[in-house]
Amino acid sequence: MKKKIDMFIQCPSCKGTGIYSGMGESENTGVICYQCNGTGKYHYTYQYEEFTERKIRKDIDRVYLSGYGYKIATGIINFSKVGEIDMDKEGVSYAEFLSGKMPEHIKKLACPMLAAQGACRDIKGFTDICNKLNGGWLSYIPDCKNRCNSDECWKRFEKK
Repeated sequence: MKKKIDMFIQCPSCKGTGIYSGMGESENTGVICYQCNGTGKYHYTYQYEEFTERKIRKDIDRVYLSGYGYKIATGIINFSKVGEIDMDKEGVSYAEFLSGKMPEHIKKLACPMLAAQGACRDIKGFTDICNKLNGGWLSYIPDCKNRCNSDECWKRFEKK
C-alpha cells in the first residue's frame, strides 16, 4: 500500500533561519536561502510503499554479506591481489537466507578494516596497529601492506 508523507520541516540548508551563510559569504553576511526562500521551512514530500512482508526474488541463488568493492559471482573466482576463492563455499544459499541464516564476512577477500571499519575504530588501539603495520597512516585500506596476513587481523578483530 502506497503511503505519502507531506509536511513542513526545518530547512536543512539554513537550519530554519531563512538565511544561508557559507563559503561564498564573508564573515557576518548571509543570503536568502535558496531552498526555503527565506522562510526557514521546507516542504517535504516522500512517497513509499508500506512494508507488509519480505518479497521473494527468483533470480538469486547465493547471498553474500558484501562484495567489498569487488565484482562477485558464484563459482571459483580469481580476485586480483587475493587469489582464488570458491564463492559457492562463501555466503549462504538464498533458501538459507530466507530461513534466517545470515552470511559471514569473506575473510580471504577483505580484512576487518575493509569489512567493518566502524567496528575496528571502536576497538581501542586496533587502527593504531594497522597504521604501524603499514609504516604510517593507512589512507587507502585495499593497499594495506599486511593484506597477505589478514588472518592475523581477523584474529585480532574477533578477540577484541
